[in-house]
Amino acid sequence: MVGASSSSSLLRSLNALADSKTCLSSSIPTLNTKMTQHLTERCCRFLKSASEVPRLYRRTNKDVPVRASAYMDNALRPLHQLLTDSSGLVTPSTAQEWLRVTLCDCTQRYFETISDVLSSVRKMEESLKRLKQARKGGATASAAGSNGGLTDDGKIRLQLALDVEYLGEQIQKMGLQPADISMFSPLTDLVKEARELGEQNQ
Repeated sequence: MVGASSSSSLLRSLNALADSKTCLSSSIPTLNTKMTQHLTERCCRFLKSASEVPRLYRRTNKDVPVRASAYMDNALRPLHQLLTDSSGLVTPSTAQEWLRVTLCDCTQRYFETISDVLSSVRKMEESLKRLKQARKGGATASAAGSNGGLTDDGKIRLQLALDVEYLGEQIQKMGLQPADISMFSPLTDLVKEARELGEQNQ
């Protein structure tokens, strides 16, 4: 009887363990989603700062940009931190998948922000050109790059291109490839075309 009782107890324990394992397994997709959503919000909080780039260059006589904006490091810090903090806690493949999903979501939102900024820059540029023509140069000459250098709008486009280029470099440092990130190629094309346009207008 004692042996039978012990066997029954062991079976109940095994069944309970199996139920717990099943419960945990079913929770993994939800936990993954919560993790990537949390990371996305933390990163995008800073990526939205791309909308402030025009203010930094328009009519400020700021030098031509040569490196990525500071907001990029702030935006990517949570992802680099994840790689450090998750070591030994989750499998490398799980951490990489969290990064991939987060970067896909972030790049989608970043693309929308950059697209809006470039559209606004284009409209402002056209307005300044019309104003310049109406005034025959006048006060808008400096904004239009009268000294033969890059225009304010050209600097804005160049800065955004440098930011996206830096993003691609950091993606690789995290162990991924830009091709793994769904919207990265369209984002690169967007800023490349804008940069070329800015160089043509200088």
